[in-house]
Amino acid sequence: MAFAVVPRVSLYFLANAAFAFLVGIAYVVGGYPNPRLLHLALLFALCSTSIIDLDGPNGRFALLALFMLIYFVSFGVGDLSNILNGSTFAGSPTPRSSPGAISMPEAVILVGGVMLVLGYRAAVFIAGAKSAQTNVKDWSRSAILLVGLIFWTIGTIATYRWNVYVVTETTDEALRKGLASLGPLAVTGYMLAQTAQPLGILLLAYAYRAFRSHYLLPIIIGIVCVQLFIGFVVDIKGLAILGLILVIVTSVLVDGRVPKVWLFAFALFVVLLFPIFQAYRGAIHGNVTRTSVVENFGKILEKTIAAKDRVNSGQNRAQTFLERGSLKGSVEVIVERTGNGVQFQNGHTLSPLLATFVPTLLWSDKRPVQTGRLLNSEFHMVDSDSIWISPSHLGELYWNFGWPGVVLGMGAIGLICGWVGARFNIAEYRTVTRVLVTVITIKQLIVGFEGAISDIYVVWLRSLAGVGILHLLFARVRVYSRLVRTDEPERTAPHTGSAQAAKLFPNLLT
Repeated sequence: MAFAVVPRVSLYFLANAAFAFLVGIAYVVGGYPNPRLLHLALLFALCSTSIIDLDGPNGRFALLALFMLIYFVSFGVGDLSNILNGSTFAGSPTPRSSPGAISMPEAVILVGGVMLVLGYRAAVFIAGAKSAQTNVKDWSRSAILLVGLIFWTIGTIATYRWNVYVVTETTDEALRKGLASLGPLAVTGYMLAQTAQPLGILLLAYAYRAFRSHYLLPIIIGIVCVQLFIGFVVDIKGLAILGLILVIVTSVLVDGRVPKVWLFAFALFVVLLFPIFQAYRGAIHGNVTRTSVVENFGKILEKTIAAKDRVNSGQNRAQTFLERGSLKGSVEVIVERTGNGVQFQNGHTLSPLLATFVPTLLWSDKRPVQTGRLLNSEFHMVDSDSIWISPSHLGELYWNFGWPGVVLGMGAIGLICGWVGARFNIAEYRTVTRVLVTVITIKQLIVGFEGAISDIYVVWLRSLAGVGILHLLFARVRVYSRLVRTDEPERTAPHTGSAQAAKLFPNLLT
């Protein structure tokens, strides 16, 4: 164990030394007027601690490593870009003098990250002290394929109809008209059906990687293309790239290695397609209805491509992919102005969590808290009532409870993610349920860290409840640990009636 840890500790210090050297050289060459050198160094040192503990792409600490990567992108990439380019990162606050080497918002970011790491490690430690599971079951191959196809088909139809024919525009008026045209039962049905779509993609992606069936590849490619089309039409980049992201994440979890071809496809999206999506939002979307976009898709696409250079260049250009993920600006505004002209929310934006499992059909008077819009109106960030500003979970916790919210809230988030990483460790048992829970957690709690807490966690909790029901219905095939020693035949011998498990997972014990 010591021999394994020492090289990782050395690698950790080497990575931090290299980062400090890079930032120092860039600062000397670029001469940026307000570098946040200490913040960057401490943030990178915190986020790179995953190097020491990481036990594989699908091990117990894999979620922490991914979370820390996104945490650095969210709160460090803007300052890093400013130093490297010698100019202000698009969307970041203008340079200003800080009273010290670390500003108040930067202290919140660092303390929040520390609590996240501590909470995650505590959950892994607690889970490791419990007895190992011995009766783990998985779905049959036919169940995975059948349920996956049904879920994705129903979810895709519901998502398309809701965003194109029910809510035809992004305005509040279009949303009100769409909801008025449907009853509470229909609205609930649409919401449930749309939740089924990512579950269907996950099941099919799992089958594609676990069974290595060649006929599934065209299906997966078709799903990715359909998601890109729908996401483009409704101007939701997360929906457009959903299929590609889920295939990549599922491949990493199932295989324990990065799928190079799919990762290359993701890079192509970032470099080639993301600017087109930005051009569509800046020049086309909002000026025509979504039904018109579908009916005249070829012409709309031509206009979008023609506007790409204009929208993505110049002083008022659209943000790049990395710039879009920067959250430090909103956290700075929240920390500096909450309690100084803007009141604390004291849990108001978190209240929808109390009604997580109460459907609209049963509680027609419940109203969601539009956190992104409320943030914009309270802090006057943009002169438009229809603009939503991402607070990040960190910023929203401070907005509600100040420092106690940051310490306790980020620690709780770490505990939740650590529990998932340890309790559903795919390196030990590869099952549909473990992959579903892990990927849903990545999508909602980690990738969705920029959004509003209640929106994210309500979907996460409901999705886990759905996965639990599916597990009770379909998990019938006995699965054996992939970590047991091969010289223990009494543990590795196939259980009576488990021939199907041996056939489906021939490499579980290697």
